[in-house]
Amino acid sequence: MTIDLEELRQQKAFEELQAQNEAEGKPVTTAFLVVQDTSGQWLALHDFDQHNLVPERAATLDDILGGSAAVMSGCTAQQTAFHTVMAMNQQAQQMRAAAENQKLASLIDQSKLRN
Repeated sequence: MTIDLEELRQQKAFEELQAQNEAEGKPVTTAFLVVQDTSGQWLALHDFDQHNLVPERAATLDDILGGSAAVMSGCTAQQTAFHTVMAMNQQAQQMRAAAENQKLASLIDQSKLRN
């Protein structure tokens, strides 16, 4: 069993490069963090050094308002879609039940006509 020193050196260089890339963070245009503390208070923070993000500039009030509106709009659209699907499923279920009831009523009427 031999140790390939060149392979070991390459592996070490790869790991060092990977660690360096992770330490640099993810480049973003701007960022803010919306959090809710334990008392239920919502906070929008622009200082988040411990989160390993690298914004090009600090978030402005317009960024926070625009980002919040975008998130809210996306959430509203997702909720609307969910409620629409639920309503459509309920309507389809009601239509299936009505069709089944109509079929049964028709069979009962036919059996009464025969007797």
